Amino acid sequence: MRLPVCNFDLESDMLCPNCQAKLDRGEITKFDIEFSKWILEKEKEYPNLENLTLQRAAKAKGRIILVVKKSGKEFLLAESALIEEITEQFGEVMVIEGPVKLRKVVREFISPAIEVGVNSLYSPDGTKESIVMLREEDRERIKFSTDELRVIVSAIMAESVLFEYQDDRRKPERDESEPEDEFELRIKELGEKHPR
Repeated sequence: MRLPVCNFDLESDMLCPNCQAKLDRGEITKFDIEFSKWILEKEKEYPNLENLTLQRAAKAKGRIILVVKKSGKEFLLAESALIEEITEQFGEVMVIEGPVKLRKVVREFISPAIEVGVNSLYSPDGTKESIVMLREEDRERIKFSTDELRVIVSAIMAESVLFEYQDDRRKPERDESEPEDEFELRIKELGEKHPR
């Protein structure tokens, strides 16, 4: 079984310099380590796991999202007893095939709809934030709210990803007593940091 962390590190409870650097850079998370350790122990009960390549594990909104190498999704979902154990331990299981590219991940969660566009904002410290625009007419077809999408996709991508419907941009003038939405606040902050 191939995991986001070295098997030796999981068995010794200590990260090697390579895995520690991946953790420091945000390529893996503490939850990747926690889940990798848990599933490595399950390999004894489920010998077929030796064929699995887990690229990352993310937890969001009472769900666990497992990113596996191509062909791993069907194999993993076929292990119904294991999926039941994962659900009991970590929450509802969602499995997607990697590699994790933003548009691919977004489409996995908004299907059958398609995003209108993706814009990226870069902060002075180098962090990236993406804004995914969705069509208003797809609102009923997408089973997740924009907040759920934000939490789930941000967890998978290990970066901030906001979602907004096109019609939300055309709302009438806001009452000054109402708080601004998250997207407007971010744009305003960036404008103040980087005046033209």
